[in-house]
Amino acid sequence: MAIEYETQVLEVNAEEIKKKLRNLGATEKPEVFQKRYVFDIECLDAQSPGLGEWIRLRQSGDKTELTYKNRRGTGINDTIELEVLVSDFDKTAEILGNLKCFTGQYYQENKRSKFFLNDIEFCLDTWPMIPTILEIESSSEHQVKEGLRLLDLEGKDAGHIGLINIYKKYGLDLHDYRELKF
Repeated sequence: MAIEYETQVLEVNAEEIKKKLRNLGATEKPEVFQKRYVFDIECLDAQSPGLGEWIRLRQSGDKTELTYKNRRGTGINDTIELEVLVSDFDKTAEILGNLKCFTGQYYQENKRSKFFLNDIEFCLDTWPMIPTILEIESSSEHQVKEGLRLLDLEGKDAGHIGLINIYKKYGLDLHDYRELKF
């Protein structure tokens, strides 16, 4: 399994971030609509929402991935993941939905704009009911911090706190929404 090196910056001005990335010469991908099912396996600590293990089935454009995630903390390198491409979103969701081992099953939608620069991935994610989030991901903690520096966002990141904790910051319990749609 690989370590996922990622951090999140909340309440960003998406147009300002896009302009900075374009000026830096980043490669821009068209915005995609994403849909996903999240299947909770277990919660490591009820006092620490967002930590634990889960399976994510996500369709992004014409690509569908099945991912195992284990978040042990909120640091840039505290999540491990194992990912594989699957050919059929609906059938895979049906298979996983029939397993009784999951403690929760949630359907979620978002929109994502993606930029690439110097082995760094910048994603602007728009979710229902909350402000846009910037995710910065790369192959090392150093590169993630470089991404923050390039956008003048050093010290403004929230860490890799996850969607549950982001929604919680806005007074919303993500698990209250079995379906999160626009």
